[in-house]
Amino acid sequence: MEHPIQSLASLVKASIIASILAAIILLTVVLPAEYGIDPTGFGKAMGLTVMAENAEQAVKPTLGSCDERTLLREDTVKLTIPANSGLEYKFYLEKDAVLEYSWQTDGAMLYFDFHGEPQGDTTGYFKSYKEATADKGNGSKSVPFNGSHGWYWKNESGKPIEVSLKTKGNYQVIGLR
Repeated sequence: MEHPIQSLASLVKASIIASILAAIILLTVVLPAEYGIDPTGFGKAMGLTVMAENAEQAVKPTLGSCDERTLLREDTVKLTIPANSGLEYKFYLEKDAVLEYSWQTDGAMLYFDFHGEPQGDTTGYFKSYKEATADKGNGSKSVPFNGSHGWYWKNESGKPIEVSLKTKGNYQVIGLR
């Protein structure tokens, strides 16, 4: 079987057509989908610009993508415990990580339970580290397991109570629960 040899004119013509098609695909599909650049408006109409937004979110580094044991941090948070109500504030710590903490209210007494819940546990188990009624607390805790650790505060008064919590350690903030 013999293959016909193409003329120079037909090769040039095919190359030009291929280049034009590549440019059209670049402008209408690749740039909108990969980079969110949409000079023709076709990418938005086809929903391709959403792909670029999702890709940007996917490549942003997150705390969970780093080695959590090397992330020493300090945080201060101010919380308002509503009247006759309670709330939890949590951190994720790995086993044997140390959480240093200091908290105080605006002078009012609060019931609190400083505790931890093992990662992946579905039974409702939690381990209390300290439980009392006070207007402040401080210390440090080496946690016995991977999981969420923090405080439950209960305000039994008829007015909101402000709490200032300072923490230091290798943890991720989970926040209010």
